[in-house]
Amino acid sequence: MNDDSLLTLQHTGEGYEYVRCRANGDDSTVYIHRLLFVAEHGFDNLPPGWHVHHEISIPWLNLPSNLSAVDPDTHGRHHLQDEPLVTGGGFSD
Repeated sequence: MNDDSLLTLQHTGEGYEYVRCRANGDDSTVYIHRLLFVAEHGFDNLPPGWHVHHEISIPWLNLPSNLSAVDPDTHGRHHLQDEPLVTGGGFSD
């Protein structure tokens, strides 16, 4: 395996971008919108297990102004049952 294949930018069928890293038998992925949220707001503003929601529902629109931290249960109800979403629960700026 050469160094070019260790870290790759990929996307899901739905259009979400993620980075995949393969090294020493490990295969890890992280979504770009999660990386961007943490880079902009810090780890403390993304509680463990919380989701990063796209305000405008375009999966590749990874702008800081389009991302917010949300509780996973609330996030699921928003997408599955069309309930209103109150965002920013983990974010304080």
